[in-house]
This record gives sequence, C-alpha cells and structure tokens, in this order.
Amino acid sequence: MTIFKKKLLLTYLICLCNVFYLAAAVSQKVEETFISPNKYKTGSQSERIQKAIKEAKNTTGKVVIPKYDAVAKKSVWLIDEAILLPSDFELELNNCTIKLSDKCRDNFIRSANVGLTIKDIVPLKNIRIIGKGNVLLEGADHPRATGDHNKTLSLNPNGFGQSYGTDAGKPGVNQKGGWRNHAIILAYTDVFEVSGITLKDYHGHGLVLERCTNGKVSDMTFNVRQAVTVDGVDKQILNQDGMGVRFGCKNILIANCKGKSGDDFINIGLTDTGVGAGEENVNVVSGSIYRGEIDNISTIYLQNWQDFYSISHRSIRIMPVGNLRISNVFIENMVISPLAKQGLVVEYAEHVKGLFVRNLVSHQPIKAKGIPQASFRDIIYQGKDEAIDVQQSETVVLDHVMRIKN
Repeated sequence: MTIFKKKLLLTYLICLCNVFYLAAAVSQKVEETFISPNKYKTGSQSERIQKAIKEAKNTTGKVVIPKYDAVAKKSVWLIDEAILLPSDFELELNNCTIKLSDKCRDNFIRSANVGLTIKDIVPLKNIRIIGKGNVLLEGADHPRATGDHNKTLSLNPNGFGQSYGTDAGKPGVNQKGGWRNHAIILAYTDVFEVSGITLKDYHGHGLVLERCTNGKVSDMTFNVRQAVTVDGVDKQILNQDGMGVRFGCKNILIANCKGKSGDDFINIGLTDTGVGAGEENVNVVSGSIYRGEIDNISTIYLQNWQDFYSISHRSIRIMPVGNLRISNVFIENMVISPLAKQGLVVEYAEHVKGLFVRNLVSHQPIKAKGIPQASFRDIIYQGKDEAIDVQQSETVVLDHVMRIKN
C-alpha cells in the first residue's frame, strides 16, 4: 500500500470515528431531553412515574411514558395514585395504556397545586399533556368509588342516587363520590394543552377544567357505558360526563372531540354549593364557591366535533346557575350523533351574553329560550319538533335554520 493510500485510509478512519462520536453525542442529547419512568429500577409504577416527574421538574421539564414498562415487563401502566404535574412541564403519553388499579381512589392526572386538604392554591402555568399514537386511560376493574359528590356508594347500586364502589359500607371511608373520581383535572392553570387521549370507563367526569385560562384541548375520545362489569354482572356508574368547563375558565379552544359520555358530553358552568377548595364531598377540587366576576366563564370555542353524544343527558350543556355569568361561547362545525338523547341545551339562558352557533347538524332541537344575545346560522335539524325554541330579534339572529322531517 502506497503512503498516499495509507494517509487516505487514516483520514477515512478518523472521519468515521468522528461520525460515530457525533452520532453518539446527538443520541445522548436526545435522550437527555426527557425522562422516562423506565430509568428507575425500584418502586411501583406510580412511584417511578412520580420519580421521573420530580427529576424532570428541575432538568428537562418533560417526562415520556412509553408503551412498554421495561422494568415491570408489562404493557400496561397500573397506577395507584394521580400523576401530579407542576408548572412548565410536558407529559408525553407515547402509545401507552394507563389503568387505575383497584387500590386507587384518585384521578389519572391532576395539576399538582390542588388536592385533599389544599385550601390555598398556588396558580400554575404552561402544562402540556400530549398523547402520541394510541393512548388509552382506562378505569379500574373494581373501582373503589364512582359518581359525583351527590352519589352514595353501593355494591349493588340502583336508581339515581347510587353509584358502584368497593368502598361502600366500609367504616371511616367517605361514602360519596366527588372530584377524586374524575379522570383529568387542571385547576388554576394558565396556558395549557391536553390532546390525543382516549378516556375509557373513568369513574366520574372525563376532563375537568377549573379556573383555567388560555388553553387548548383537542383530539379527545370518550368511551363509557355507565356501568362496570364485576364478576359477570354490570354495576351502575352514574355521571361519567365527558368534559366540564367550570368557574373562571377563559380563552379556551376545544376541538376535534368524539365519542359518548354518560351524563353531559360537555357541561359549561357550575353550581355554587358553598364548599371550599380541598374538601372531599364536592365536584371540583378548587372549590365550588362563586367568587364574583373573576369566576365568570368567557370565550370558549367548541369546534369540529364529529359523532359525539350523551347516553342519557345533553350533548352540549351551558348552565350559568345563580350569580354565574357566561359570555362569548362559539360552537362551530358540529355533528351530533343521532343516538343523542338531547342536543344543545342552554339553561338559565338569560345569564348568557353571546352564544354563536354555526354549521350544526342535530337530531335533537336547540333549547335556548330566553337567551338575550345569540346567533344561530346554518343549522340542520332532523326531527319532529321545531328546530329551535328562540325567536329572532334585534340581538338574536336566526339564519338558515332548517328542519328536515324524519
């Protein structure tokens, strides 16, 4: 081999080594952009997820829960307690299934600023919960509690006041439902995103936003049936609303949602029950006490929902009860499933200032009698009754509202 060829070979080998070195460096850098619970070799699945969040809080600001638990050798992440998220944080759910264990009486995911006994809430910011691929959050096989704060736990529930729970009859344990049964809760959070998740057989409501601002929810699927099968027998689970937009929510876009809920598919509003933050028998963890104008709800966008409905209640419910006021709700490009029991329903409509509905297809009539400011355009109703129960006026516009007889 000539000297020239030797030098050329040496140069090639040096370049090749540099390529491998750079590739390794890039790979290491990518790995360091997030933390995985697979990094931790001890602890329960819940503990390892929370360890990852604790480390990432001060480093990467991001945790990725992968499809496979390489430590437990399982393809399902079984959690005993809620995953708690701090400010400036992203939780990526990557093709994974997260299931509540039979020990769990808690949410799947919650903002870390709220919980039992937390009365003084510190606002959070910049929280993202992002599902990539096929992401499933599924309720327990034998849930300890289900239903909202008005429901009593029972092993054999019936009627409208009882919901299943294995905690029924146990001394010293709360015998009502409440916010701990909801799947995902964000409270007092400014700038947020929740997307790409299927919620199945959750124990209360699906996604609940409390006093949240400047956020986006998208590509969510809800799949419940108001029952859980225990030893071959269906046990009643009440409520199972899809989404709740509660006191103080402002500037929120909710897009591309589908599926079926038990109670209301979405409920915008809340009743003041006089119960403060951190209490147990209440439907919202941040407290159901109306604080005045700051707790009014405004500028909520519902867009591009297809084939969605409630099994037993309203597809879209707007309910400014008591002193609560709601303004500027935009509903656009919606197809409500013919399986729906009710369509768009506005209660206490005189407390709604600015409802804008456009491109809606429904087999149930719009109920918004008494609303003072609204616009309804390009509505197709397929049914026997009148398409809408409001009258046009200077501040209420009806434009191309059609009824197609079945």
